Amino acid sequence: MARNSRSVLSEFAKDAGKELKKWQRKMNSYLDKLSDKDRAFLGNYLEVLEHDYFKEEQRAYYQGMMDAVQMLGGLGLIKTGKNAKKIIAKIQK
Repeated sequence: MARNSRSVLSEFAKDAGKELKKWQRKMNSYLDKLSDKDRAFLGNYLEVLEHDYFKEEQRAYYQGMMDAVQMLGGLGLIKTGKNAKKIIAKIQK
């Protein structure tokens, strides 16, 4: 039996994506007007910011996985043995 993979994408997320594309066009136009030094500085800042956002998204994803495992274990639907506890401990580091 084939399984369909579904991702959650709310209208809010779709609207935010459209808004981001609009601002990316404006940002590119703005960057073209900056000196090389200023463009490099702002580019570096944006890379650090994007990396920070990625790490936060990753943390939230792992937290959701941990919550789901703990909920299923609490309902008695899955066993939460030593391996699950090891995974949780590793993620929490």
